[in-house]
Amino acid sequence: MKILKIKVLSEAKELDHNHWLKRIIIILAGTIVFLGILGILHHYTTPFKYSERNIDQRFAIVESEGGTYLGPLLDGYYQGNGEFRHLSGGIYDGAFTKSKREGDGTFHFANGDTYSGTWKNDQMQEGTYTFADGREYKGTFQNNKFYSGTFSLGNGAATRGFAFFTADINGGIISSVSFQQNDGIHYNGQVNGYAEITYADGNIYTGNVKNGVRDGKGIFKWMSGTTELASYNGEWKQGMMQGVGTYYYTAQEYPYVQGNFEDGKLNGDAQYYKKSGKIFKTKWQNGICLANDVK
Repeated sequence: MKILKIKVLSEAKELDHNHWLKRIIIILAGTIVFLGILGILHHYTTPFKYSERNIDQRFAIVESEGGTYLGPLLDGYYQGNGEFRHLSGGIYDGAFTKSKREGDGTFHFANGDTYSGTWKNDQMQEGTYTFADGREYKGTFQNNKFYSGTFSLGNGAATRGFAFFTADINGGIISSVSFQQNDGIHYNGQVNGYAEITYADGNIYTGNVKNGVRDGKGIFKWMSGTTELASYNGEWKQGMMQGVGTYYYTAQEYPYVQGNFEDGKLNGDAQYYKKSGKIFKTKWQNGICLANDVK
């Protein structure tokens, strides 16, 4: 970053009256002798004699093309703990190494967001990013983007219709979520994989999902309060019963029907199990039984 100007404290002006000159010389001579003796004593009575000091480091106010830096300089670089005030409104307060954010630091964005954590080579590494509206992410970053951690709506959950909302992020992608909406919908599980879902009407699904939608093998239960009315165990596609599955007419093991489902409806030949040892052949079309040998 190009330094345009370094502000330093101005030197004291020289006195105009000559009659003060002799007195000043006498005072300075005495002071120099005293400081010399004091320096020798200080060197041998404090641990400073065992530490290396860099005489090139100093505090400065630096105006650059991007903003203003306040802090220590070392060989012309921002070095150590300082503050950079960007012209765009953002403020960084933390560690610098050779004019780059490196180490622990906090960035206050102009829009009200904040990030507090570690930095490396001017990029966020691991910490907490808090949005102005209360949303929050805790974890690691890659190329200044969320990479591996946990995201939550925080204080902003209620205004978005949620009692709570959290999401796990892996490799920059949301892998699983846990939330409950104010209307009663409760989701807990992977976005692509296994999940448990309770719907606003009380019905329950446990099984595979794709992008949060029933897809693959799963069990769906129709509920009335805490009472199970019926259930389906089988294949799903984009939220619909699709493929081989079993429909149970009650919460009991029997009766049930097993066959092929298309767009949520039973189609073709199916087996109807009335009770143990009682199996009947049936034929269905769009969810309607056309023929059977059930007795």
